[in-house]
Amino acid sequence: MTVLDVYLEATPYPVGKLSATDEGAMAFTYTTDQLPHPISASLPIVEEAYGDVAARGFFSNLLFENEMRDQVMQRHGISEGDIVGLLSHLGADCPGSISCVPEGAPPGKRPGNLNLDYDALDGSPQLPEDLSAATEQLPVIGSLAEIMTSLRDHRRVPKNTNDPSPLAGVQGKIALTRMADGRLGLPKANSGAPTTHILKVPRANAMSSVMREHLATRLMAGAQKHAVAETRVLGEGDLQGLLVTRFDRRLEEIHVHRIHQEDFCQALGFGHTLKYERNGSAGRAFTAAAIGKLLNGTRIPAQARQAFFEITLANLVLGNSDNHAKNHALLYTSTKPELAPAYDIDPVLLDNVTHEMSFCIGDARVADDVSQEDLNLFARALGARGFGTAQRQRATSIIQSLHDAAGTLPRPIGKGLCDVIRQQSHHLSVNMGLGLEILEFDNVPVNRP
Repeated sequence: MTVLDVYLEATPYPVGKLSATDEGAMAFTYTTDQLPHPISASLPIVEEAYGDVAARGFFSNLLFENEMRDQVMQRHGISEGDIVGLLSHLGADCPGSISCVPEGAPPGKRPGNLNLDYDALDGSPQLPEDLSAATEQLPVIGSLAEIMTSLRDHRRVPKNTNDPSPLAGVQGKIALTRMADGRLGLPKANSGAPTTHILKVPRANAMSSVMREHLATRLMAGAQKHAVAETRVLGEGDLQGLLVTRFDRRLEEIHVHRIHQEDFCQALGFGHTLKYERNGSAGRAFTAAAIGKLLNGTRIPAQARQAFFEITLANLVLGNSDNHAKNHALLYTSTKPELAPAYDIDPVLLDNVTHEMSFCIGDARVADDVSQEDLNLFARALGARGFGTAQRQRATSIIQSLHDAAGTLPRPIGKGLCDVIRQQSHHLSVNMGLGLEILEFDNVPVNRP
């Protein structure tokens, strides 16, 4: 049997034991009830052990499909389904504030000191603490440019680069830290120190997606009231990256602390393959009702429901049909979690992907079909009373504000985003009977299931 100690950065002792039998069956048991919060909404603090389904649903989401995972599997002869075996090598730096380490080993994570625990990257620009404070693109040189080039061309960092926090996703990514002087740096090897930012670099043929996501994220922040991740474009021309401030960090003078977070797949106890409703089955699917149950367990449920409703509506207008369960998260700032800031706002409808949404809104599976009755059913599934007059007025305001803001986007880079916003505003206006005056737009690819 393989046994791992599970730590939270906020606790000096293990919070639980994760184990696997020789046959591969997993189990998780809390070893204390003196915790600021459970490690997951899917794993409330109880005395009894959680069995294979519950343990696997949460802990499998801590592993990414990347080069480091492949190397561990090959080097140590570990199968893909051996979650505990993989975490014994890769679990020191998992998503959130969790670390999973061999029994008796020290925790893999600790707070970071900006003056001692990081090495600055040569060629890094000096960035303000608030990324939204400036808008100009910043050129990159030196080692930062080398890292971005490798991420663009190979989806990995250069072989001589210390990368203590590998990240998941289609794009090449690296976790970085904004140091006290504003430069970006990397945690020193074996420091266990947290990063503060994520840098995403697409392949060369998708470079326009950097500014597109940045602009869409800014529009999301202006259209609704819930917090949205801060972003900034680094680089120019054929070498650009989107720098994103991590919302699961807390800075106290020169000390950086992790705040525990989990995405909705983890919170629901679903493996990553169930991040879309269409991949699930009755009782185990990413549905509006399942989302509603999560939001009901937050610190202020009514506020979380309204925020999620507005974020979903804004995503509809922005053409982001890829707001799946791993693109929403809970943030544990107290005993009960709160809805994390919105992130990964990408107008994927411009890429000619399916217009089928990540989860149904009422009876609608496709973004273009959402009606007022669908929004009413959606609001009820989330736990609200329904889509009344006040909600209709608020929805109209969001749609109108995004439509108007689309006309201010820089050209030519913002042309496609402007068109998708106007198209989706048109569909919602017609389907809801709003009678909005929508400006002209070119055809956006339509790919219905």
